[in-house]
Amino acid sequence: MNADEQATADSLNSAPVGLAVLRLGLPLAIGMASHALVNLVDLALIGRLGEDAVAAAHIATTINFLPMIVGNSISIAAIALLSQRVGAGEQALATAFARRSLWYMFWLGLVVSVATAAPAGPFVDTVGLEGAVRQSAVEYLVICNLGCLPMFLLMQTTAVMRAAGEAAVPLVLLLVTNVLNLLLDIVLLFGWPALGIPSLGVLGAAYATVVARIVAVLAAFWWLRRPGHPMGLGRPRTVTGSVVTGRVQQARVAVAGVLWRGAWPQVAQIGLRAALVWWVTVIVQRNLGNAGSTALGITTRLDTVVLFSAIGFANAATTIAGRAVARGEWQRARRAGLWAGLQALLFGALLLFAFRAGGSPMLRLFLPDAGDAVVAAGLLYLSVAALAQPFAACALGAMGAVYGGSRMVPPLLVDLVAFAGLALVLIEVQGRGLSVVYHVLVWGAVVLALMQLGLVTLWPWRKPLAVGSTR
Repeated sequence: MNADEQATADSLNSAPVGLAVLRLGLPLAIGMASHALVNLVDLALIGRLGEDAVAAAHIATTINFLPMIVGNSISIAAIALLSQRVGAGEQALATAFARRSLWYMFWLGLVVSVATAAPAGPFVDTVGLEGAVRQSAVEYLVICNLGCLPMFLLMQTTAVMRAAGEAAVPLVLLLVTNVLNLLLDIVLLFGWPALGIPSLGVLGAAYATVVARIVAVLAAFWWLRRPGHPMGLGRPRTVTGSVVTGRVQQARVAVAGVLWRGAWPQVAQIGLRAALVWWVTVIVQRNLGNAGSTALGITTRLDTVVLFSAIGFANAATTIAGRAVARGEWQRARRAGLWAGLQALLFGALLLFAFRAGGSPMLRLFLPDAGDAVVAAGLLYLSVAALAQPFAACALGAMGAVYGGSRMVPPLLVDLVAFAGLALVLIEVQGRGLSVVYHVLVWGAVVLALMQLGLVTLWPWRKPLAVGSTR
């Protein structure tokens, strides 16, 4: 490890917790938010093709969120495990585990790509779209799902970087990927007659995303294989000592099981959130028709800017808490979660303020020909339902610290209780109008944030945690 890398590690281990979370989390939050912002620009370009194109893209990207859940959850589990091993000084074991996890994500991404692309039609039909909008949504979804492989690899390569304490490189990768995505959007959505490139319509956005991710993955592997990288993936490490050698060999065999034990609770957690979005989409479709789904296509993408930024703070908490737990610094792990929750809440509130200030002009920016019904539906969502997002971000940020201790199940149990209560209330009020439904969503997010903060505060952190445990 060179001097710069040692300085980074020392700052994560010894700096005041709030500052450490901010230094690592803010660049990650900006990078994740920029990815979501690119999706907004992508949406603005799609909006030039009309309301049907926006509705098709919304439905397809919402369904595509399901495989993204799996890949992201495995990456978070990897960050926790790798951070613990780095914090415990087991660099050779961390390197072996990182290398094996990348191979595992390659094969998993390949399987998921095929398995999720095949039933694209039935997935889209659950919403009730018809005609050309349905066909566009199905084709868009097939392209996105076939692109799961580069998406999974990009998640895992940047996870390895974050576990090593790197913040700048993942940010640069995301920014460059997003810029390339936008450039390809312009060419593929509208065509480039001078070069003989035809317009692909709304499908061009899906192709642009997949190609940009492939380029980013190639760059990420190049970075990780540099001789000077702290994970040392570009060269075999000499491991001395029979105990360490045995653990490295065990890591090579058990990586799939270890990652899934850490990932499945998060898959369930994010699945709960995706199911809620889907449920709300169905309610809105029944109340407002295609105009409502079109409005959600804009407003829910605004939501992703807030939630993606929260993942950045959560990853910072996971990294810092994972190292702290490996050294027995329980209070530092707890404070990492509280600070990450607070910073995610404040960052999300600033973003929400900007979105609400835009109002009707912002909605028409994304969809210039939006009808009055679409604008009204969008404004209703922004004025009420969007208030839930900063609190949802707070919950995500806080639980990142618990993940750092490889305690994946407790946050899931908290979610199950909170979402069960929310579901019961929604069943009761879903026929009383969208305003009532949206208010219920806001209060549900407030309760969830308080419950996850309470978990971080009250969890018995002093209980010894075995590195790699996911109980």
